[in-house]
Amino acid sequence: MNKTYLYEYEKSDLENMEDIEKDAFKKANSLNDKILDLKIMIDEINEEWDEYLQYLEDEKISKICEFRGGECIEFDEELLNAIVTTLKKSIGDTNKSIGYNPKKIKINRVING
Repeated sequence: MNKTYLYEYEKSDLENMEDIEKDAFKKANSLNDKILDLKIMIDEINEEWDEYLQYLEDEKISKICEFRGGECIEFDEELLNAIVTTLKKSIGDTNKSIGYNPKKIKINRVING
């Protein structure tokens, strides 16, 4: 049976590997575990993000209230701008840091040259 993913390998498969193959397997498996942990964290952040945006709307802090014909509460404009600017910067910095597309291209080069 051809194996496509690391989780398809069993202990007996590892016993038949050369040391360099075992090392590459273990490093890839460790990296994969960290990526999966990151995915879980991102999913949790996305959920909290949606809750926070809903909170801003429910409390009439978000300017979307005015857009929808309602009224916003009195809220320190400087603080609101600081909140938005900080979150936008963090999202942008994180997106740049992750850099999924370049990493996918680089890993494809391992097989395709």
